[in-house]
Amino acid sequence: MVAIAENFFPKYMHAKVKWKLFPSGPAALAALDSGSLQFMTEIGNPPVVSAIAQGVPLQVIWAQERNTTSEGLAVKQGSGIQTLKDLKGKTVALVLGSSSSFEFDTALKAAGVSPSSVHILNMSPPSIVAAWNTGQIQAAYTWDPFFTSLVQNHGKALMYDQTISNNAPVFALSVVNSKWASTHQSLVDGFIEAQEAGVSFYEKHKTQAIADMAKEAGISTAAAKQELAGNEIDTPSMQLSQDALGVGSAVSTSLVTKSLNSAAQYLYASNTIQEIPSNLADYVNPTYVQDVASH
Repeated sequence: MVAIAENFFPKYMHAKVKWKLFPSGPAALAALDSGSLQFMTEIGNPPVVSAIAQGVPLQVIWAQERNTTSEGLAVKQGSGIQTLKDLKGKTVALVLGSSSSFEFDTALKAAGVSPSSVHILNMSPPSIVAAWNTGQIQAAYTWDPFFTSLVQNHGKALMYDQTISNNAPVFALSVVNSKWASTHQSLVDGFIEAQEAGVSFYEKHKTQAIADMAKEAGISTAAAKQELAGNEIDTPSMQLSQDALGVGSAVSTSLVTKSLNSAAQYLYASNTIQEIPSNLADYVNPTYVQDVASH
């Protein structure tokens, strides 16, 4: 959002950039597949794996951040839901196929609760907030700013992504249509440079950066600070480390690749995908970051 507000993408890509907003990762996959969308940002690892399984030509080229407390399970105060075990027979709203359903399923199994014992209501985040405000639902797993909205409106956080981050890490990733990227390396490099500039601006000018985030998201600066605190930002220096994309043969054991593999296991077990894509490390491409770093 900082890179958008500061016009870094047109500056570094030397191109006219058009932004299109989607309510969730799954909603944008058809556009990426058709080629009408070249880049996707802020997409979770489960939708990325789902797209790969459907044959969408994509590669992960930048790890934006890892969720810690910016996504989680909110329950209504007075609902009687104190632990995950109390959700047996209850209804939880979330976006099916998203990072939320991945995390929630993992958390239930870790708590010894059968996911089949919980009724899942598939809803977009704005619809979740509307249903919460009108008393139609008492539990939801979603991300900020929607998650914070639920907690602040007679809710409480029962768990966060970081609760089970070792078993199911969730990243916000940037991906590119790999067919398009193969003939447009300079534009992809420019995209990486813009991401780097956004992070650098945030590190050097935090007050203005937070104001940029708030303006782009349509929220208060206080809410932007809270949302930002719920994410671990992956800096340019981290991108090629094992905590993000990795490099060379180490890509296969990087945390981003681990996040794709764990998401694939979940999606397959829940019958969302028919088979686990082979060698998901092939869809993690750090070479654009390497190219920019070498200049």
